[in-house]
Amino acid sequence: MSVRNASATLAALPRGSADSGGASGSSAAEAGAAAEFASKKYVWVPDKEAGYLPGWVVREEQNGEVVVVALPDGSHQSVPAFDISKQNPPRFELSENIADLTFLSEAGVSHCLRQRYQRGMIYTYSGLFLVAVNPYHQLPIYTDAIVAAYKGRRREDNAPHVFAVADEAMRNMLDNRENQSLLVTGESGAGKTENTKKVIQYLAAVAADMAPATGSSLTPEAPSLTRSASSMRNGLSKAGSSRYTMDKMPSSEGEGTKQLGLLERQILQANPILEAFGNAQTIRNNNSSRFGKFVRIEFTSTGCIAGANIDWYLLEKSRVHNRSEAERSFHVFYQLLRSGDRDLLSKLLLTGSPGDYAYLKSSRQNVEGLDDGVEWKALRTALDTVGFSPEEQLNFFRVVASILQIGNIQLAEDRSGAEQARIDNSAHIEKVCHLLGVPEQELTKALLRPRVKAGREWVSQSRTRKQVLEETAALCKTISPDEQKYFHWSAGHRRLRDLRGQLIRAALHQLHK
Repeated sequence: MSVRNASATLAALPRGSADSGGASGSSAAEAGAAAEFASKKYVWVPDKEAGYLPGWVVREEQNGEVVVVALPDGSHQSVPAFDISKQNPPRFELSENIADLTFLSEAGVSHCLRQRYQRGMIYTYSGLFLVAVNPYHQLPIYTDAIVAAYKGRRREDNAPHVFAVADEAMRNMLDNRENQSLLVTGESGAGKTENTKKVIQYLAAVAADMAPATGSSLTPEAPSLTRSASSMRNGLSKAGSSRYTMDKMPSSEGEGTKQLGLLERQILQANPILEAFGNAQTIRNNNSSRFGKFVRIEFTSTGCIAGANIDWYLLEKSRVHNRSEAERSFHVFYQLLRSGDRDLLSKLLLTGSPGDYAYLKSSRQNVEGLDDGVEWKALRTALDTVGFSPEEQLNFFRVVASILQIGNIQLAEDRSGAEQARIDNSAHIEKVCHLLGVPEQELTKALLRPRVKAGREWVSQSRTRKQVLEETAALCKTISPDEQKYFHWSAGHRRLRDLRGQLIRAALHQLHK
């Protein structure tokens, strides 16, 4: 995973052996290693299992087109000359910037990243970029003390870290009065989601320090100086849950927790909401973002947060009804069912078991390290912090429950032998209509005999069981958590649209297509 617009890694600690490779080694050990390296021609040899193996050239054959390389196990291997890569001198072993390497090759870059990762240094510079290697477990490198160490410091003053990226962007914004962008990219499981949250955490913490004593960052100054962008798909393991935000993370040095204003806390608490409705467990990642995200944070001229917008798009809505058996649907379905809130489940006409619902029973039920009950509490806390009322929250979960009930609608062919579908058990469709506020007769008719326009006239068209199943799946995708039908969240200005009314219109329109 890479981050554009500057820098950083393990912690803002004094540099030791992990210092940048540009300086010459002064110790006897370094001098000895340099002498040993100079005495032989060290190279990297491709290997199917290890990727690359270190070795040194023993001799050249066929006019230099083939080289014989001595490997660490004592064996010799003949390799085409174009397949080998030169090793970098020992002083570049833990280089903080890949651009400093003498020989820039895939083997050299991989070795540098591997050596740093094995020592807990997950961040490495690559010129203007920051490369992050996902550790898949929590590291104590995002505490208040680390935030303070990177605040206002030059890139060269500390080891590589995502906080340095955020700090450079913020300083450029304030100094140059220009919008700044951060682009977080990478494949599934690279750590995009978590690093995006760390950027937001840092900006919120720094802005809180600049805020008035009232605890709110919002001031009358002119807003809008920066934007942050994050592009899609996936995060660290669920152990790095968004509930571990700045105001709850203990400092490694025993100091008090960072006190954030309401606006900063709302921005941070948007993450559990987005993750619940838009993230899912996949084969590669327990907390995979199934959508793209664009985050825009607006600042005053003094560096205080004035507002924020989080737009999400390209939601993988087909996951609601169809996915691999080794994967899960969106987190919110499992969180709701395992919430332990009997009163809420009763209002939503739900049981507490995912196995009772057709859209979930063929998916993976439990994930190691993932506690749906704990995540549910984090979601409800986030919804309260952002400002959604109990009634608004109930409307959200009505939609979630209705999707589960739609999947349980039982269909059969007409007893007369015709292919026309019929409802085999009306219990589930009654529950759907109750949850969405749709007349049962109207929804049944829309499913089984929708009206279609033929020329200038409207006629009723019979549906087969297969067609109805396809349409119920399309219906669930239509009403699944989508920013245009659920909510558009904007810190400092939150609005909830006429959720159920719009969903009903969208659902019936979908069925009448």
